[in-house]
Amino acid sequence: MELKFVKIFSGLLVLNLVLSPVLGNLYKRESEHAARDPREIGQPVGEVDHQIGNLRGQTGEGYSLKVLIGTPPQELNVLIDTGSSNFAVACSQNDNIDTYFRKDKSSTYVEVGTAVNVPYTVGSWSGTLGRDNVTIATMPGSMVEANIACINEAENFYINGSNWQGILGLAYTDIARPDSSIEPYFDSLVKDGKFPNFFGVQLCGLGYISPNPDKMTGGSIVFGSLAHSLYHSELYATPLYKEWFYEVILVDVEVNGQSLAMDCKEYNFEKTIVDTGTTNLRLPRRVFTKLVHMMKQQITNSEWLHEGFWTGIENLCWREGQAPYGDFPDVSVVLPINNTAAFRIMVTPQQYLRWVGDDNDDKPENDCFKLAISGMETASVLGAIVMEGYYVVFDRARKQVMFAESTCDGLKPSINASIPYSGNFMDCAYKKPKNHDRTLTIVGYVMAGICGICVLPLIFLIAQWQCRRLRCGRKLLRQNSDSNDLMNTS
Repeated sequence: MELKFVKIFSGLLVLNLVLSPVLGNLYKRESEHAARDPREIGQPVGEVDHQIGNLRGQTGEGYSLKVLIGTPPQELNVLIDTGSSNFAVACSQNDNIDTYFRKDKSSTYVEVGTAVNVPYTVGSWSGTLGRDNVTIATMPGSMVEANIACINEAENFYINGSNWQGILGLAYTDIARPDSSIEPYFDSLVKDGKFPNFFGVQLCGLGYISPNPDKMTGGSIVFGSLAHSLYHSELYATPLYKEWFYEVILVDVEVNGQSLAMDCKEYNFEKTIVDTGTTNLRLPRRVFTKLVHMMKQQITNSEWLHEGFWTGIENLCWREGQAPYGDFPDVSVVLPINNTAAFRIMVTPQQYLRWVGDDNDDKPENDCFKLAISGMETASVLGAIVMEGYYVVFDRARKQVMFAESTCDGLKPSINASIPYSGNFMDCAYKKPKNHDRTLTIVGYVMAGICGICVLPLIFLIAQWQCRRLRCGRKLLRQNSDSNDLMNTS
């Protein structure tokens, strides 16, 4: 028995020695594959180059991408929007656009007919759903059959002169309309195996000269690959908190490096999102109020302290090219890398003083600016003025958003990755209060009891009235009976 056991043990030992290297190599390859950055599996360099400089636009008007829809293809420009999920294009004439998609001219258009309505912070549209072939104009291999919302009615949606006729929602299915069964365009690309699950955006503003010769653009959106020519620093990643919008968590907001020193939950009430379709840096009202107070303290020139400017009603104007950016402080938002490290995204005066042209014809000033930081009742939004100056990668595969310093001309923001931070950054996230069914049930019983107590006097009065009616009825019957007896006796 002992000899048999020794033989079995020796055999297993030899088998282990033989298989260990093989299994080790297999495990190593599997581990390397699992750990491999999905961003490495990108498009060929030539395909990336074609996408450089493919955006048109500027702050306040949005950034648009040229797409081809239908058969034969019809060319339209669509606003890129990481704050929504529907792909939608104009299918009827509107005073603010010069062209629209004629679905009756496409042999591949399929009418679905489901009604859809999408409201935004400003503006809305409504229409019906269909399906057709959609291709990014600079990427012939990107054609996929996609859900299309045909816009029939729009209110404050198209911006006059912006030269886009629809919107490309790049967020998650959870916020697609009318429900999450509507697969967004980018999801269709990934599902079809055409791209890895990430894309990068560089917003630069009108007049930016892209690396492609003689191409004046607003920036670039590159699907499925890192575009190394669009950034020149390390990429710093912050985790996605929730996959609907691109929701992240702020751990601090600063003015010239000085913290607002508020409870970090206030920065994220009710959420913080990264949104190419929003112009401003938007902050919850209480945070905005304190930010403006600290900014005013940093400004020594009282001329710039007009209350109307800080509320967004009035513009500040200077002679062309003489805007005193140096008189205004830097604003920063701080994002966590993990529970031991964070990085600071700087928003310079060149970013948050948004040029709006000349609105003072009777004065020599011809450069006017609006404050592009605003307060809202809830939610923080890192909009276009924050992203201008950075290359932003929406790495859906790894559930993170990455930032690097951009190669755009004219803006000199910076990322500081040496921010001291300790604690659980998840504690800064907004958590919606849960409804407690038991509490509601108890409240319901209490209210029912109160209603019952209030009704009891009424029941008592009705019963008393009924009793009186019955007594009166019996008395009348007796009287009638007595009368009849008397008549019979007579």
